[in-house]
Amino acid sequence: MVKLMINVGLTSVADHPELATRGNRSTFSDYAQHFPVLELDTTFYGLKPVEQVRHWQAQVPSGFQFIIKATRTMTKHEEIADTVADFSKFNDMVAPLVASHQLQAVLCQFPPYFGVTAENVRYLQQLNRLLPDLPVAIEFRHPSWYLPAYRANTMALLQAAGDIHVIVDEAQTTSGSVPLVPIATNADLTMMRLHGRNPAWGRTGAKTTERTNYRYSQEELQQFGIIAQHLKSKNVTVIFNNNGGHDAAANAQSLIDLLGLDFPGLAPRQLDLF
Repeated sequence: MVKLMINVGLTSVADHPELATRGNRSTFSDYAQHFPVLELDTTFYGLKPVEQVRHWQAQVPSGFQFIIKATRTMTKHEEIADTVADFSKFNDMVAPLVASHQLQAVLCQFPPYFGVTAENVRYLQQLNRLLPDLPVAIEFRHPSWYLPAYRANTMALLQAAGDIHVIVDEAQTTSGSVPLVPIATNADLTMMRLHGRNPAWGRTGAKTTERTNYRYSQEELQQFGIIAQHLKSKNVTVIFNNNGGHDAAANAQSLIDLLGLDFPGLAPRQLDLF
């Protein structure tokens, strides 16, 4: 039986003052002293030069893993005239990470209005042709994918493509929240993204810092640990996005401690911050 590996990380690099060794902005070097994986959301807003990707790599250990967020055009937040060219440029951007085996996943987070339709199903099926041989992780933000009438087909769709199901925790509001569905669709990796449970999550016009301002309790973290340990994947990555009040790093460290996790290959610590 293959031993389950659980990794824990955060979104973004700079917004974790408790990790910073100088000032209030944490760096890649700071971050890599504590966590083995990082989700970079900056690519959602636009592609980065390959030289910048190599600069990221130069600041972390060789075994460090990156989750790179697909651009807003790739995930239907905005329409673009030449979809194929857009994906081609993204593939070129992540090529250094692929070559060094540091690309854990491409996170495709679809917008709240991307619901179950025949057109959207076809687009999901097209994704893997546009991102050939890359680990594709799918996060839905429209609850229709998890309705009883569609849930089994949604999971089968992801499994058939070899896509990674992103298990989401977020506040359950009347505006149509996505439920936590602890199902793995890829034998190698499952992702959990924890956004917090602030009721502002579903409020129109609420700022991101308000929506993600939430500190998970020890009991809630224990439940996430149980879920992660029972997923049918060789690897589970838990990403904390509840950082509106700078709670993500502390919550992540608490989960690491609860599960007794140890990550070999981290950058040497300059200071024990926890």
